[in-house]
Amino acid sequence: MTSNPATPPPPGQPFRREAKIPINPRRVRGGVRLKTKEGEPWESWVTERLFRVVEQASSGEALREGMEYARTGQTRRIDIEDGVAKVSVQGRAPRPYRVSVGLHRFTDEQRERVIAAMSDQAIYAAKLLAGELPTNIEDLLAPLELRLFPQDASDFEVTCTCKETNKPWCKHAVCASALLCERLGADPMLVFSLRGLDGEELIERLRERRVLAGRGSRPGDLYTPRPPGAMDDASPALEDCLEHFWEAGPGLEMVHLPIEKPDVGYVLLRRLGPSPFPEARFPLVGLLATCYELIGEQALSHPIGLLGPAPDAEDRGEDGASDSEDGPEAED
Repeated sequence: MTSNPATPPPPGQPFRREAKIPINPRRVRGGVRLKTKEGEPWESWVTERLFRVVEQASSGEALREGMEYARTGQTRRIDIEDGVAKVSVQGRAPRPYRVSVGLHRFTDEQRERVIAAMSDQAIYAAKLLAGELPTNIEDLLAPLELRLFPQDASDFEVTCTCKETNKPWCKHAVCASALLCERLGADPMLVFSLRGLDGEELIERLRERRVLAGRGSRPGDLYTPRPPGAMDDASPALEDCLEHFWEAGPGLEMVHLPIEKPDVGYVLLRRLGPSPFPEARFPLVGLLATCYELIGEQALSHPIGLLGPAPDAEDRGEDGASDSEDGPEAED
């Protein structure tokens, strides 16, 4: 004997079978999942700081299920577009839910103040130009009455297409936020994008301001690839100067290029990241860092050139030899 699957409808109304929602979510093949395992600490202080706010905002059950979704790969995709994370999370329903996670964006006036404050502080500008987010970045923004990282749930802008009652921090939003926090830990400059300040634009603006600040009232402090007036003359064809291409001409003395120790070491190596040859016999990054260090020390110890200044013409004899009295042909 079988039981009736649904309650009979009132007289005159058609019979409709209620759709059964599965107890477990529909599994996603190849979904996006957290790299950090349960019980392990976050690899980045950025991830830890951001996710702390998510934990405080969400309830216990939504937090537990959302983290399970994030670890088991229930997210079909996550994209950051115009400073907002667009996430597709597969739940129990046939279609995935659409989740968006963002932060309150800075106004145009606030963005200009942030860029000006960062460019005025050499250490902050140097680290940002090297792709590194300073841990004390909030100390710089505090006088502006701004903050880069969210302090509480009200700083987030979260939406989800599900019909759960614990909005906006449902389990789908928790899943999406956890994945976003981990991605921001791997690329901290994306935090500026969530605030409405594109990371590449920020770097370019900082670089321009640092150049202008270093220039001051002395235009000659800027590096000039060619001496003034050299652009007026037509350059010879490359094939006509191959024999003397690597020889330094008299114009090299007119180039002013101050040599000083950088605020942040190994900027290029930091931007390139780890070596693409993990199984190499020698640590490539370490070897290059040693080379940079030795070359830098030599450049600082010989400001005019690695080989030191050339002897003046008046110190030489007519035949180019030194006029030292201790020479082999010195007269008594």
